[in-house]
Amino acid sequence: MMSLWNKMFGKKDFIAHPAVGRASLPAMVGQPPPSLPARGSPTHACLACQGKFDPRRTLCPACRDPDTSLADAPEWFAMLQAHVTAVQANDTAVQLFRAGRLDDAIAELRRGLAAKPHYATGYSNLGFLYLRQAGLEHAVECLLRALEVDPEHQDAPDHLCDVLLALIDELAQIGLTDGFLATQPGGKFDAYNRHIRTRDIGVLIAKIGKRGVFKADRRVLETDLLMELVINAVQRKMGAHRASTGLPFAWQGIDGWNPPVAIPLRPSVSGACRRAGSGP
Repeated sequence: MMSLWNKMFGKKDFIAHPAVGRASLPAMVGQPPPSLPARGSPTHACLACQGKFDPRRTLCPACRDPDTSLADAPEWFAMLQAHVTAVQANDTAVQLFRAGRLDDAIAELRRGLAAKPHYATGYSNLGFLYLRQAGLEHAVECLLRALEVDPEHQDAPDHLCDVLLALIDELAQIGLTDGFLATQPGGKFDAYNRHIRTRDIGVLIAKIGKRGVFKADRRVLETDLLMELVINAVQRKMGAHRASTGLPFAWQGIDGWNPPVAIPLRPSVSGACRRAGSGP
């Protein structure tokens, strides 16, 4: 796991534009097919990590990958074919990305993942491409899926940090233009006078916090700590702008989170909820 604090505050005035993400190309390199014993060998191997495992078990004890199989079982060939399809799709997506064809690269990665759903590199690269398109919701979904398949994946946490930086930039822009709270509902604000997109971003950050991806000062940044860190980062970007103080209250009730001083919220009588379940 990486240190989010150093990533976010280690460089002075570092800003990641939400439509660009990281400037450098990630390591979108496919994994070679697993090297397994010859057919008919009594040795059993895991297709994911190549480690040996007890054939009486259903999961490899080393990596717990659900795609484990006996090297001499008929299912091995189908799994090998799926693995090769996913790797080839990933390599093709790399070439499409370098050619500037992001939509085609995304479609190719999705084709590979349809063949092999337990391919962390494919999900990580797909999340990176969504980040480049500013599709932050899809990016978070794919990157968290990559970590679910492979908790030790190296690139996904870096890409998630870039997503956070993009969300912080977006929040600061919202605060400077619309504000996080309004005196009346309607338009960009829900029945509780809270900025709707701000709430959506808070839900994304809470989802990342639940996974415990990041650390700061040797502490895992779960939802509460991560949301407080993001609020502080947004307030730093907004400087002395008064609207920055409204962000904690706009996030009140998200995943059970509340600001240090919570306020009772009631929908405006004349306001209609823009989204189901938008109340605390």
